[in-house]
Amino acid sequence: MSKKFPYGYDVNVYIDKAIEKMKYTYFWVKKDILDKRYTFSIEKSGNKYQYYYTYEDNDKRVIEGDGEEFINQIIWFNEWAVEDANPVKDVFEVPGQEGKCSHGWYLERYEFRSHVLGGYSVFCQAGDRTTGGSRTFFIPNEYFDGTYYEFLDKYIELVPPHFGFTKEELSDIPELANFLGFKED
Repeated sequence: MSKKFPYGYDVNVYIDKAIEKMKYTYFWVKKDILDKRYTFSIEKSGNKYQYYYTYEDNDKRVIEGDGEEFINQIIWFNEWAVEDANPVKDVFEVPGQEGKCSHGWYLERYEFRSHVLGGYSVFCQAGDRTTGGSRTFFIPNEYFDGTYYEFLDKYIELVPPHFGFTKEELSDIPELANFLGFKED
């Protein structure tokens, strides 16, 4: 196989590799929940093969790069649909966020969420006087192996303190540990 096409020219192999990679964060991902608006292909154009994606408008677009870039693009185009397939079941709003400021951005919402198909995520939202933004982080299942404090060591790398809370602040919230399924020692 060529360096640009390490898994050959069957697009389904690349889709399967993308699903395999997504399972680390989105353990519920299956081919049937991928975003139906996108299709992917590998086709010969002239004397060379090329990666493509097509949106629902049927306009075929080239994806530049190698096989890993193609896999990453498949993931990127499908993350929203995969996240949407596992709706929020319950929410734990972290106390102490009112008036919390980081680099001129005021924390508006910092909440942990449990999901219908299982798993957890955290939603962070902040803003200043004229703009704002939000981000959702899905927490890989392997983070829950061990104690609550071991969880926080991994978690704080996924969601750094500039998004709202330090490890020390979160470790002082026993209700959060309970929400996340950690039992008191």
